[in-house]
Amino acid sequence: MATIYPFRAIRPNPLYAGQLVFTAPQVESVSWKVSAAGNLAPLKDQLENAARIRPETPEGQERAYANIKKTLTELMDAARLYRELRAGIYVYEIEMPNYRQAGIWTLTAVSDYMQGRIKTHEHTLTDSVRRIYNYREQTGLEGNPVLLTYSPSVAINRIIAETQKNGEKVSLGSKMGFHRIWKIENKITQRKLISAFAAIKDVYMADGHHRLASAAKLLAFQRENNLPLFDKISSLYIASDQLRLQEFDRLFLPDKPLDQEFFFQRLSTHFTVSKVVFTKAVKPNKPNKMGMYAFGEWHYILPRSIPATVEGCIDAAILQEQLLEPVFGIKDPQTDPRLKCIGGERALEEIADQLLVRPDAIVFTLFPLNVQLLMSVADARKNLPPKSTWIEPKVPYGLLLYQNS
Repeated sequence: MATIYPFRAIRPNPLYAGQLVFTAPQVESVSWKVSAAGNLAPLKDQLENAARIRPETPEGQERAYANIKKTLTELMDAARLYRELRAGIYVYEIEMPNYRQAGIWTLTAVSDYMQGRIKTHEHTLTDSVRRIYNYREQTGLEGNPVLLTYSPSVAINRIIAETQKNGEKVSLGSKMGFHRIWKIENKITQRKLISAFAAIKDVYMADGHHRLASAAKLLAFQRENNLPLFDKISSLYIASDQLRLQEFDRLFLPDKPLDQEFFFQRLSTHFTVSKVVFTKAVKPNKPNKMGMYAFGEWHYILPRSIPATVEGCIDAAILQEQLLEPVFGIKDPQTDPRLKCIGGERALEEIADQLLVRPDAIVFTLFPLNVQLLMSVADARKNLPPKSTWIEPKVPYGLLLYQNS
């Protein structure tokens, strides 16, 4: 089951959304020409990245959080942002050239996660949870929703379709992609949605493990110390038949030169290795057939044995257990700075850029996980290594902001 709530979102003035929200090159606001003269920094830079000051000191963090609060107030006072007068639940649709997804954007009780009603599939990075915890505690602000999924529901699909057909929408975007939002204010429809989500048998964490873990940790602390509670989290629910999953590739950055002969000898203990005849990056076309770039050449590597467990047969887990730990000594992929994860449609481009800087890096390209396998891992209460799969949609920061009050 899922416990959901309407909320009063903070939204960007459409005249300024081109600069405040659409920071990715593939999407920009239709109002860009109107707002370009303002030279406004993206909301993500102003309200989130501003807290990522290095080196991280208590004094620097205190100043950063004070500046974020001040910036938010100034954006509201200048009508760059506005807070809605009435609470709503939202239908959100993203349309790109090759796909379209729609779901429900709402608040979820953090206690759903703490009581095991939201099933997870992935370990979290300790430092990421710490940073998000501090940000959440100090600002009470969320610029992105966590992504949750569930088996398709006729009742929820009907409300989404009726809202899209009959409701008023706000549409932002360009020919490269659109983001559309319909607000549901009708109390009867809201109650129907709340009941429909309460009737869902299983809810799964798709994206946002770190945010949900930090929210639960903060809520537990607030309860123990009789402090005001931040007990809800911004959430986008997308049915499992609409999720898009892509691979999360691995980049190993050695801290000392690797011996090529020794490396391939160790590798062959657990994998068969075949060099490819072409020079472009290897993109695997089936599970358990991974690509590897090492010492200037691309290869296919196939595990000699595949664990029978639901979580052990996944490429990211095989790579960790049979190669990253025994060969490179990466015992904790959550904290080891030598391991980087790169995902999404531009992953191979980013990897190529990294190799220009670090030609000694070892790259592993993986086949994407499917939704049913992800749900099976969560049903079994097992976890995968961090960053095991890249899941879409990725919602631009600031489309709907939520501030705990």
